[in-house]
Amino acid sequence: MKRIALISIIILASVTAFAQNLQVRDFRIARDIEKSANGKFSTTHSSMKPYRTTPQTEMSDSIVPMSDFVAYKLQKPKVFLNIAPLYSVYGNFSVLKRPNTDRCQLNETLGFLVDFSLMDKLNINYSLTERYLTHSKYIYDYTVDEYNFDEIWDFFTENQFYPYRLSFEQTFNINYTPVEFFSIEAGNGKQFYGDGYRSLLQSDYSENHPYLKVETEFLNFKYSCVWSMLDNPSFHHKSNTPKYNVTHYLDYRIGNHVNVAIFESVMSSKFLSFEYFNPVIFLRPLEFSMGSNENALLGVNMKVSFSQKNCIYGQVVLDDVIVGQLMNDIKHRLSSSYTGQYGWFANKWGIQGGLKFFDMFKVKGLDCFVEGNIVRPYTYSHSQRELTYTHNGKPLAHPLGANFIEGVGGISYFNDIIECNLKVAYAIVGADSSQYSHFGQNVFYPTMDAYQPNQDNIPVSSYYNVLLQGIRTNVATVKFDIAYYPLKNKALSVFAEIAMRYNSNELRKDKYLGVSVGVRSRLAR
Repeated sequence: MKRIALISIIILASVTAFAQNLQVRDFRIARDIEKSANGKFSTTHSSMKPYRTTPQTEMSDSIVPMSDFVAYKLQKPKVFLNIAPLYSVYGNFSVLKRPNTDRCQLNETLGFLVDFSLMDKLNINYSLTERYLTHSKYIYDYTVDEYNFDEIWDFFTENQFYPYRLSFEQTFNINYTPVEFFSIEAGNGKQFYGDGYRSLLQSDYSENHPYLKVETEFLNFKYSCVWSMLDNPSFHHKSNTPKYNVTHYLDYRIGNHVNVAIFESVMSSKFLSFEYFNPVIFLRPLEFSMGSNENALLGVNMKVSFSQKNCIYGQVVLDDVIVGQLMNDIKHRLSSSYTGQYGWFANKWGIQGGLKFFDMFKVKGLDCFVEGNIVRPYTYSHSQRELTYTHNGKPLAHPLGANFIEGVGGISYFNDIIECNLKVAYAIVGADSSQYSHFGQNVFYPTMDAYQPNQDNIPVSSYYNVLLQGIRTNVATVKFDIAYYPLKNKALSVFAEIAMRYNSNELRKDKYLGVSVGVRSRLAR
């Protein structure tokens, strides 16, 4: 009863609006910032997220005014303070009943956020949430037992609900902007680089982590440098040693319709040396000159806007690619008579392509996207377990890790009182046959074509590695979500969701069908 009373108090709080110089939380405002970035005279760099709104940010006239239930609000010409609750309470109903399983489970997220701004220069965002979630077994296996990451069919197995521990999540950042073109930010959070639904460079899928970020914007350039402290997986190897990552991202707007960005990331097992703290150099050439064995990624993000209502985008990520070996792969693909070596295990790369449409058929709020992702085996892994491109048991880029082909798409519509979302994803994954094989999907395994005693690795084939090698597994997900806002322009919604997940391979077939019904704030997505 106490928990129900707390939920009721949070939902029945009063109403206010947000300032325009803080981190964007409402997906509708983020959507409009992204749409405005396609404009002919826009200077917004849409591939660098999370967004922050300022008085200079271009905003289209399609933004739906956002307000939320608050506990306290102070708004003066130079000071803004907002304290608001975060809530999401819903029940999971299992449609496919199986023996010894529960048909319904309650999930809840309760918390609060604080936004503070002083003179448009000092901005502070803080949120704390308490989560008690009960997941189906496939989610439990995926998020808890990270070293069974290769056994993807276990993510989609029996329709059982597993209690997930009560957890707390803190998101915090303090941003100082002494001048309009420069800012420095420190906090506990995450970054997302890209214009797509997924990111092959760095996504917001993993957990929050401490970071320091410097950003500058001049002419048509926007540059970001982020230093982060990450955790190594600890379930099976009892290791909680931190690792360190530095990421450089430079985005350039060419003319009125094209954005091109260069990405690089270096993972280190020791505290970064002085050379890594230089925020304007490219680290990969520096690594070679220093004889470093750190894990480095290079990438490119591109977007072409045909109008404010549509664009195409793409990414390429490179991880230890040698051009000569890559040419051998191309020769093998082009000619069945090619007899040379191909499929070198360290030729690791990924590619993404997609399209986005805003306000389709001249219907305001009707959006659509279609996207494809391909990632070669062993991408994001490293010869040392501690330097894999992961954080706290989750990949830093794509949730599926590597060695997959994925197609994902969605269509959404919203207005003042209704919000509908349909997302469909289909992936073919080359999974491992057991925990003693390594065909390239598990990004946590140390990858080398020879045995390393200190890493206890599984040696892989030096050559003849191909995309989707291993146990070919088909994974399909369909999710439909509809929300009703009973109070116009308020963040409180009543929602229902239907989710279907299916996967199959030569060993087994599994499916899940469930319904969720509840209430939530638009800020607690």
